Amino acid sequence: MSLTVERAEKPGYHHGDLQSALLIEAKRLVAINGADHVSMREVASNVGVSPSAVYHHFPDKDSLLGEVGKLVFDEMATFQEAEMAKFSGKSLAQARKRFRACGYSYVEFARNNANLFRLCFGPLCVGDHESEKNDNRAWKLLVTTLDEMTALGQVQPKIRPMAEILAWTSIHGMSMLILDGLLPVEVVDVLLDSLELTLKGVK
Repeated sequence: MSLTVERAEKPGYHHGDLQSALLIEAKRLVAINGADHVSMREVASNVGVSPSAVYHHFPDKDSLLGEVGKLVFDEMATFQEAEMAKFSGKSLAQARKRFRACGYSYVEFARNNANLFRLCFGPLCVGDHESEKNDNRAWKLLVTTLDEMTALGQVQPKIRPMAEILAWTSIHGMSMLILDGLLPVEVVDVLLDSLELTLKGVK
């Protein structure tokens, strides 16, 4: 899944919608060039307003990109939900497929939206990630699928308290290594196999 990065048309916002137009354009520019290369002046120019108009909605570039990060987090969760929903049912086989879909979709989203993904886990968004973890939809998806796997005997009870951290750090770290060209995408299957065995406690 690649996020839509269409350019905001200069006359395309109405009074009261400028904030949304700025966020859409900032997200487009991050997707293309990376967060470090986005400027408030360029965002304003592309939307068709003066730089001062941007500051009525966002006090600085960091606050603008922080809000973009929140949008991307939400879109990533929506993508994951759609992928996991392909495997309905309460059987162990379907629960395992949802767990793997959770991992696959995380990696796929990262690969298709590399600059936006890096923004989400960079310094502009890291504070939000910690303080709002309990409200993070992507995090809740992981928790839910691990709860399902535990109820079906696929996760050892003693491992369950640390299962989210184990799964997330493994899948996130792998995603970053793939983005940096240090691992091939084919390693995703190997990691998910290893995670399942570890969570189950297979000796």
